Amino acid sequence: MSTPAQRAQSAAEPKAPNIARFAPAEHLHEAQLQLLEREGSYDSAHFFDQRADELDALLAMFLDCVFEQSQATALTLDRAHISRTMFAECGVAQLHAVGAGFADCLFTGCRFGSFAAMESSMHSVEMRDCHIGYLNLRDATWRDVRFVDCVIDEFDAVGAQLTHVAFPGTRIESINLQHATVGDDGDLRGARLHRIENVEYLRGTTMSLDQIADLAAAFAASLGIRVA
Repeated sequence: MSTPAQRAQSAAEPKAPNIARFAPAEHLHEAQLQLLEREGSYDSAHFFDQRADELDALLAMFLDCVFEQSQATALTLDRAHISRTMFAECGVAQLHAVGAGFADCLFTGCRFGSFAAMESSMHSVEMRDCHIGYLNLRDATWRDVRFVDCVIDEFDAVGAQLTHVAFPGTRIESINLQHATVGDDGDLRGARLHRIENVEYLRGTTMSLDQIADLAAAFAASLGIRVA
């Protein structure tokens, strides 16, 4: 039987992201990456081992699709709706997804030079072993999202609402949380953080003692403490 102290500790644990188990659709039809178009609708499409320069899929809809081992210089998904879709070992130098909606998706082994997702929404999404040079989530609403063993060089979360978001095994070189809402369900344990701007917006999140020790200088600077 658990003790009152153990129950209190358990109650204080942040809620883990609720990620739907993802499995690609059984029957996919081959599709051409170069033929993506604005306001297009794609259902059970498989984009495999293809390369393209600039692609514009603004306001497009993707359902039960798979992007696998494909590359693009620039991909625009502004205000697109992406559901039950997997991106596997893909590389995009500039991914633009302003106002886009992602639900029940998986990113695995992907490389993005920049991922501009301002004002986007993301729900029940996992990113595994991905490298993102610049992740821009300004004013985005992300819920139930997990970054596993990823690398994010620069993370701009100004004004973002991050609920049930976790970062196990993920390295974040720099993160800006100004005016972000992370709250009691923010779980930064397991993340390797090198620099945090506006640390006061970490209030309510869960971190390990080792992380706090590593970021002592950043915390001191936010309080106006001079370290000599």
